[in-house]
Amino acid sequence: MAKHARDLLKPWAMLPEDKINLFEPYFNKTLRQHEGVGMLLRIGRLDPRGTGSITPEEERDFLQNMMTLADETLGFLSNCMIISTLTLGISIPLALHEITYLNLESPSLGGETIAWYENWWDPTAMHAVHIVELIFLSFSIWKCTCGIGHALVLYSTLSIYLPDTESKLRFLVLRRDSLLVAFESAIHALLGFLCALPLSAAKFSPPASIILAAPIFGFNYHFLTESMTNIGNPAMLYQHKLSKELFTEKELSEEDDEGDGGAASVAFDESDFHDFRKGPILSPKAAIAAAFFKSSE
Repeated sequence: MAKHARDLLKPWAMLPEDKINLFEPYFNKTLRQHEGVGMLLRIGRLDPRGTGSITPEEERDFLQNMMTLADETLGFLSNCMIISTLTLGISIPLALHEITYLNLESPSLGGETIAWYENWWDPTAMHAVHIVELIFLSFSIWKCTCGIGHALVLYSTLSIYLPDTESKLRFLVLRRDSLLVAFESAIHALLGFLCALPLSAAKFSPPASIILAAPIFGFNYHFLTESMTNIGNPAMLYQHKLSKELFTEKELSEEDDEGDGGAASVAFDESDFHDFRKGPILSPKAAIAAAFFKSSE
């Protein structure tokens, strides 16, 4: 299992640093970004030289590290579910709330209206705004429900369905994209809600619609500059450095025999994923089916 993890990391570790970026295909499609690399690095550190034997101390440290990984994974999934649930709790009422109209001659606004306010509510434009608003809210609700369901199945798989540390590790290596899906669902749900917010405000207050568009730009700017540039990119570069440390210079200089970037050499044999009662499983759906089959016996 540790060798599988290193085989997956090796093609990426062989790349020169000037080719390492957040959009590199192997990093995105095979390793599944930071989440996948992080799991593979933890598992691949066991017997990095491939001797086939480890000391009792190394085994104890590895198992302790893997138990910590499982706990941290459950915490990560819990956070994703919390974000999705909170967003869902706002998006649904916002999509179904009664359309209200701002009294432009309210004493709180000085008792007089402004000309361009009256030109704001063009019937054709407002219907179009309402439709686009519902599209964004539907997207947000869809991502929320998908993210919650996905994280819930993963949480159950790692905490209940899989019987031991080895089966959990095999599952995480094979389905290393699972954490990325939970993370992206929460982010996309939040983004859909932010895009719908100024459109919802446009139906009752022109200034609110204009001002509430700021969070969209602020979110994207912060995500692209702070999260990706100042956090994601340095973290990825350090992960690449740690990946290279798993191999000797000779190993990194070896050409891939398959000639396809290592894709064929790192493929998993699905026969390694046995029935739930004997060992690891293949997917969350398989975990549910196996658990049901076991309970029916």
